[in-house]
Amino acid sequence: MSDLIDIGDGVRLACDDRGSGRPVLLIHGVSMSRRFFERNLDGLAERFRVVNVDLRGHGESPAHEGGHTVAQYARDVHALIGRLGLDDVVLVGWSMGTMVVWELIRQFGTAGLAGHVNVSQGPSDLKREGWELGAFSTDELFGLLEAAQDDFRGVMGEFVPSMFADDRPADELELLVSQTQKLGPNAATCILLDQSLRDFRELVGSYELPTLCSWGRDEKLVPVAAGEWLAGHQPADLHIFEHSGHCPMWEEPELWNRVVGDWIAAR
Repeated sequence: MSDLIDIGDGVRLACDDRGSGRPVLLIHGVSMSRRFFERNLDGLAERFRVVNVDLRGHGESPAHEGGHTVAQYARDVHALIGRLGLDDVVLVGWSMGTMVVWELIRQFGTAGLAGHVNVSQGPSDLKREGWELGAFSTDELFGLLEAAQDDFRGVMGEFVPSMFADDRPADELELLVSQTQKLGPNAATCILLDQSLRDFRELVGSYELPTLCSWGRDEKLVPVAAGEWLAGHQPADLHIFEHSGHCPMWEEPELWNRVVGDWIAAR
């Protein structure tokens, strides 16, 4: 059973809070939920205090009209850190979760942060001039948004399997697809558009914070080359998980827990 943390302005965030020691905050991707970290929570909590959160309107966090932007999610996370007293926290951002981390750094700086684990997120999801390592073109983005408005569950039913290196069991996929439906198509398309138009290339390398880039070798959405670009433009370590796609924390959980846990322990 999760706790609902009141962060102000009528917003409550569902989260698990387990373990003790250095705080580690897990932040999921767009339209996903904290369930995508369920294979990591107990393992990491043996070594750290781990908070696994559902962003506003996602997962078990109550639906909320408005505020579905990366900028607002960053303010929500900043407020949560304050409410829970997470000092020298390591932020683990999977997919859009890392954009939330970058936006938090843009707005509030790195004070109180001990590190950032980036799981499968490049500085821009949109392919644009000077950046060919995005997940999709402008036309593909608008096609995705239109399709999501027409049949959100159908779109996610096709999208979720593409996040993995190998075929997953049907019941597992049904669980994960059902998690994407908690947000609903309207809020989901708002945040998908917002995060897709973000470009953090100028921010990367402008701050000092220990960073680990965690990528799957069989990444079909955000190419490994985006992780290599990041590692070349900021002081960052890069670890490639050879049997994973977009979700190495789910696909290789024991190895991911060990690699990420050892990296955090060294901070």
